[in-house]
Amino acid sequence: SGLSRQTRVSAALLGRVLQRAWSSAVMPELMASLPVTGLDGTLRRSRGNAATTGRAHLKTGSLRDVQALAGYVLGASGKRYVLVAIVNHPNAGAARPALDALVQWTIDDTTRATERP
Repeated sequence: SGLSRQTRVSAALLGRVLQRAWSSAVMPELMASLPVTGLDGTLRRSRGNAATTGRAHLKTGSLRDVQALAGYVLGASGKRYVLVAIVNHPNAGAARPALDALVQWTIDDTTRATERP
């Protein structure tokens, strides 16, 4: 249900769990349990714009020196992404704008698809 100093998981493992959960029979219940950007829970005041409202189902987490975010993001292209970010640093509380920007970057996936390298 949240971060723990006793139980540890890597971002990669959490991502694989979310991928597996997406194709499981409990996926609708899991999605319904995750806060939605701009609408409820810890994501009600997320820093995205009106176009990002409802586009991500994410669980936030924080401990002293840790900020985390994990769940599913629906990109503008219609593709759904698993997103996991964990910041372990004495100044982790300052990472919230970067985590918000990561969610926005994921939502804006069509912008990257049309750019030339």
